[in-house]
Parts: sequence; C-alpha cells; structure tokens
Amino acid sequence: MSRPSRRRGSVIIIVLVLIALASLLLGRFMEDNSLELSMASREADRRRLRADAQSELELALAVIAEIRAIDLNKVHHPTQGFDDPHAYAGFPPREGLEVKFEYEDESRKLPLPNLDKNTLIKLLYALGLEQKDAERVADALVGWTSKRYEPLEEEATDAAYERRTLAHRPARRPLRSFEELRAIGVANEYFFDEQGRPTPLYDAFTSMVSLYAFGDTNINTAEDGLLLALGLDEHQVSLIRQKQDVMKKRVIGTPPYFRVTQEVRTLVGGGAPLQPFDDESHLMWVRVTVKEGLAQCRISALVQIRDDVTFPAAAANPDDDPTAATGLGATKATPLIRTTGNSTASTGSVKSSKTTLTPGVVPPTSVGQTALGGRTRSTSLNYPFTILEWTEDNGPIRQAPKKNDLPADAPPR
Repeated sequence: MSRPSRRRGSVIIIVLVLIALASLLLGRFMEDNSLELSMASREADRRRLRADAQSELELALAVIAEIRAIDLNKVHHPTQGFDDPHAYAGFPPREGLEVKFEYEDESRKLPLPNLDKNTLIKLLYALGLEQKDAERVADALVGWTSKRYEPLEEEATDAAYERRTLAHRPARRPLRSFEELRAIGVANEYFFDEQGRPTPLYDAFTSMVSLYAFGDTNINTAEDGLLLALGLDEHQVSLIRQKQDVMKKRVIGTPPYFRVTQEVRTLVGGGAPLQPFDDESHLMWVRVTVKEGLAQCRISALVQIRDDVTFPAAAANPDDDPTAATGLGATKATPLIRTTGNSTASTGSVKSSKTTLTPGVVPPTSVGQTALGGRTRSTSLNYPFTILEWTEDNGPIRQAPKKNDLPADAPPR
C-alpha cells in the first residue's frame, strides 16, 4: 500500500474514533439531561398537585363555612351538604384531576381533659378491663393529670416516680401526647406490653378519647362502642342507628342527622344517659387526596369549628417554679398549633382573631400592595375557623402487590 493510502486510512480511523467518542459524550449528556428533566418534571408535578390539594381544601372550608352560616351556625354531619364540595359549589375539578374528600369528626370522641375518674373507670371497663384493673388505671391517670389528687396506687405516687431509673414528676396537667402514657405508673403496664408495643387496650382507648378539650361529644358521629361505654344499652343504640338509616333516605323535610339531642332523648327514652352528648361538631379532620396519573398529594387539616376547643398547656419547669411540683402552678389549657411535614400552620389561636394565614402557601411579593380601586390585598382568608394541626403526604401512589407476587406464607390482606 502506498504512503498516501496509509495516511487516508489513518485519518478514517481517527475520524471514526472521534465520532465514537462524540457519540458517547452526546449519549451521556442526553442521559444526564433526561434525568434532570425528569426530576424537574416530577418536582413541578408535585408542586402543582400540592397547590391543587390546598385549593380543594380551601373549597371544602368555604362550603363548610357557608353551610354553617345558613344552618343556625352549627355543623352536624357531612351529609349536611359538605360531603361533596364540588357538587355543592356547582363545578367539577380540573380535567385529569381525581379528588377525594374525607371527614373525621374529632368530637365524636370523649374529651380526655374533661373526664373524671368515674367516667374513666366506666370507659376502661367497657374496653375490657376488670373492674379492679379499671379502677387502678383510672386512679393512675387522674393522679398524673390532676393538681391535687393523691393516687391510691403506690406505683403512681410522686415518691414512686422519683425512685425510677430516670426520675421524674407527674405532669399535673392533661396529656399532650398519648406517648405520655409510657411514663405513667400502673397505666403503662396495661397500655404497653413487655416489648413496649401498644396493646389492644391502647388502640381502643386512643380511638375513643381526644387530647383536645371541648364541649360534649357529637352523637351524630359517635361510635357504638362509645355509646355503650357511657351507659346506653344495645337496644337504645340500635334505635339510634335505625333512625339514622331512615334519615339518610332524605325524607322531605327531615335532615339526615339529629339537629338537637332532644330528638335522641325522645327516641331512646328520657332516662338515657345522654348528658355527655350534643348534636354538633367542635373540631373536625378535613382530608383531601388529589391524584393525577401515578402522582398524588394528600393533606389533612384539623379544623376548629367551635370556640370552646383548647389544648393543654405545657407544665412549668418545677426547678424554675416551685409551685409546679405541688400542683399549685397555673397550667391553663390553651390551643396549640402543630405541624408536620413541610407545611406552615396557621398562626392564629383559638381564642384570638379568626383570620388565619392559608397553611403551606407562601404569598407572592405583590400581596399586601394596593390593588385596583384603592383596595388592599390581604394575606389571609377570613374563615370562621382555625387550623389546629396540619399534615401532608406528597409521596407516590403505593400500588398493592399482585396476588401472585405475594409469598406463600403471607397473611390475607
């Protein structure tokens, strides 16, 4: 082969190598950009769904506020008209968006800070404890939360707490968390097993009591177990459920819920123990789930409906306040705004202004500036509610495994 031919062959090889390297670099560049674009797209989808979820929550709150204003300033039950906010408002969600509203009345439970020892004994007995054990647990609980009550059980006295490996004193105020039950003598033996896991009694107890203090329990949403625990018999509970089933058929002129507790008293008899019940909600969980494709966002807000809702204040440090150890310190119950996740809760309080910032929304810089007509834009929504707790989950939809994919010894779902 001549020298010019060899040079041409070398040039071709070099060109091919350069093309291969360029293709490799271009492929890597496209792969990196594709990953970045995918991540940016998912982040944009997440933010859009989060905004959609917040908008849907605002719609639900607006509908509840309007229905409350129309119906004698009371909220009884989702069938009052806010179970489907879009149907009430008269417009559907945006195209491609699936929306689900869920409501859980926190005032269907008993307000734990308001319960006396006898009511606790009745409740614990109804949940399966023997009478003697129910009295011991109730004695320990009251001894932990009361300022002046001296428990009868030795393991629940101040001296017993001071003898523990990690010495501490009773809180002398209502529980601020159910995990606090681990620190209460006698009670912790019934609510947790030897490995520290919650027992069935813990699950049943926490499902029937609320850490918030409010008025009476809403009989429209109260569960059968709670009605039975407070003294109603099975026949009376059956009468209430049958009446609710009839009301759900929406007989003309009959609302699908009890508007006054006197209706229940007339139904089950004047001697029924209905003193702990009323007919309206005091605070309620409003949960909104939005889905689009495989992405979803779920937000939950505990909304104060009535002004009588409070949350126990933290006890004073006994080292700084000597009266705290003797139970003479003031620990007036006050509301608490609690948050989880990346959201920002309302800064309002239950007893103060009803104007609260929209949770999780960062207002643009233009908010608050003068708009057309000389009006000033506001950074808040003037709902007659306060959001007490806020949680959100922006994770992907978890698809259940197929039946063939489950191991042979897997329990039935």
